[in-house]
Amino acid sequence: MSATIVHVGEPDDNWRPVEEGRALIHIHNFADLPQEKGTALKSPTFTCAGHEWFLWLYPQGHSAAPEGIISVYLGSDLTSNIVVDINIIMKNKTGETFRYCYDEKDEFPRPKNNGWGLRASRVAILDASNNVLNNGTLTFEVRIRPHEDFICRDVTPKYSVADDLYNVYQDEDNADVAFKLDANVFYAHKAILKARVPELAELVEKYDTEKTFSIEDVEPEVFEIMLKNVYGKEIGGNYWEDHAKQILDASGKYGFAKLKSAAEAFHVKNLKQNFTVENVVDELLYADGKSCPLLKKAAMDFILEHSEEVVESESYAKLDESPQLRKEMMYEVTKALASHKKRKRDE
Repeated sequence: MSATIVHVGEPDDNWRPVEEGRALIHIHNFADLPQEKGTALKSPTFTCAGHEWFLWLYPQGHSAAPEGIISVYLGSDLTSNIVVDINIIMKNKTGETFRYCYDEKDEFPRPKNNGWGLRASRVAILDASNNVLNNGTLTFEVRIRPHEDFICRDVTPKYSVADDLYNVYQDEDNADVAFKLDANVFYAHKAILKARVPELAELVEKYDTEKTFSIEDVEPEVFEIMLKNVYGKEIGGNYWEDHAKQILDASGKYGFAKLKSAAEAFHVKNLKQNFTVENVVDELLYADGKSCPLLKKAAMDFILEHSEEVVESESYAKLDESPQLRKEMMYEVTKALASHKKRKRDE
């Protein structure tokens, strides 16, 4: 896994390389590992990014996990603070990614020394058609690198509500609700949901007769980011650029009211440079149907500015789907024309 290092030019005296540690962990005879749920297998210690780590594997799942879901955690016996970015990848027999989890800015030591966890369906792993096991061996790749804000810097413990709240995230021992998306399971706490996303908490209470609540219409990665945000984790700008619309969809449906407002603002910001005569009517219909006032105004403003082109476009006929919205738009166009004529007269 070593890489050739090439320098072009002379580095600054204060420059230090950011090294990403990688390790491959092979779990042999996976199918024959302990069959009792809640029983853990601890890997030998390995070194990554200058520190020692190990994996906890629950072949039949953590005691709090839904049936059939295995659990994998990164752990460490660290006593001093370190902040790292973590990627745990479950490989298939050809070395490609089968399942993965990524956590940014994870602080160690953590409660019980458990870091971020990967979960996957045991049935899917054992299914020969998925080509996961290599002659019975299950392989994980672990990537660890110091978080960019903490490179070459002493990290002192932080005692804030946000940090403490995030430490509760994915606490399986005390979680009282689990969200299942495909083979992924995310744990949460009803009391926190009730305080932070009451609509989602109410939905869980209303329909969830058991501990697990299934969600089928949201990408697992997107829901994971949303749930992390409930527990105080900020969403990075790059992620907003690529996923604002998906977060807007999901947050509106599942009652993440504050997150929906933020997603709408980012989506409008992204769209302002990308509105076209062809897509603006779709965005207007979407905004009207999803109760997105910022997006609706931005789309209306674009239509007013390019009214002739929009009216002549094929997409304009889609407004027949919403007579009330067409009426609103025509009112805004008429108002804008009247204002324009008044300015002309005043000149």
